[in-house]
Amino acid sequence: MMTQMTDQIDPPAPGAYQWTPDGYRWIPRPVSSDTPPPPPPALVPSGDGYTWRAAGAAPGALTPTSARPASTGTQQRRGGLVGGLIAAVVGFLKWGAVLFKFGKLGATFISFLVSVLIYIGIFGWQFGVGALLLIAVHESGHMIFARAEGLKVSAPIFLGPFGALVTTKGFRDPRQEAVVAIGGPIVGTAAALLCYVFAQSLSPGYAHYLFLALAYFGCLVNLFNMLPMSPLDGGRVASAVSKWANVAGIALLAVIVAGSYASGNHVNPFLVLILLIGIYSTWGRFRRARRGQEPPPLPARTRIGIGLAYATLVIVCAVGMSVAHSALLNVGYGQPIV
Repeated sequence: MMTQMTDQIDPPAPGAYQWTPDGYRWIPRPVSSDTPPPPPPALVPSGDGYTWRAAGAAPGALTPTSARPASTGTQQRRGGLVGGLIAAVVGFLKWGAVLFKFGKLGATFISFLVSVLIYIGIFGWQFGVGALLLIAVHESGHMIFARAEGLKVSAPIFLGPFGALVTTKGFRDPRQEAVVAIGGPIVGTAAALLCYVFAQSLSPGYAHYLFLALAYFGCLVNLFNMLPMSPLDGGRVASAVSKWANVAGIALLAVIVAGSYASGNHVNPFLVLILLIGIYSTWGRFRRARRGQEPPPLPARTRIGIGLAYATLVIVCAVGMSVAHSALLNVGYGQPIV
């Protein structure tokens, strides 16, 4: 049973809570006093935003932390988060501009980061990163072959879903251009085949499916790049053999686009763009040939060698793509790989 308390507590004398340097305190006052209580502290602007200040205090007399309302801490945390994000954006823009202006690899690094975010958004991070690395290896092939030919070549610039590019200057003849152009698909296809070999060394599981899919993707991308029309690599290779190869490439890509449309599938606008660029560049080449502005044809032996290299690489890409696709079917088509 609870014991009732008999001590009586007198009510506090009339007064009001007033501001003191130690916070709010109850200050008694006479009942008859006509002096109004001091106004409560106000939220006033300061150098860091808004802060609470006692009424009548000097502009620099800020309140102690313990005397501030509970909501002030939340406001400060929100302000700190927003300020941190703004600082991060400003820093990225500042140093990103420095990289673009002064860094040799600045544009490559930033374009790679943007592209990898796009690929991750489309394919998921595992397959997206792997696919972009295969494209980077492809571009490194162009750089290796260009330097082997004694040519100056830029670092790659990544173009998101449109792949990447390098620029090379100082071509002396169509043979050099063909050698540099075929270097990318050669190295890129080798990387795709290594993905297939590595996948076969793994037991069935997630990583096995992932590397099989990357092998298929790599062979497909390099096979598409070997279409004999500009601005694709195959167009630069095949045009060293004959300018009519570009006409064949235009016809082949037109059939692909028309077949996709006739079957009711969505036509990739990138294919249409490539087709239009190919038509324009091929028409320009024939026009230059009529004006006598085209370089003389390569010796027959050189053209035969380039043609054989081109055909061999196309076959290797097609076989590698077919084998990787068959392996995916064997392990279960439609397994999640991203």
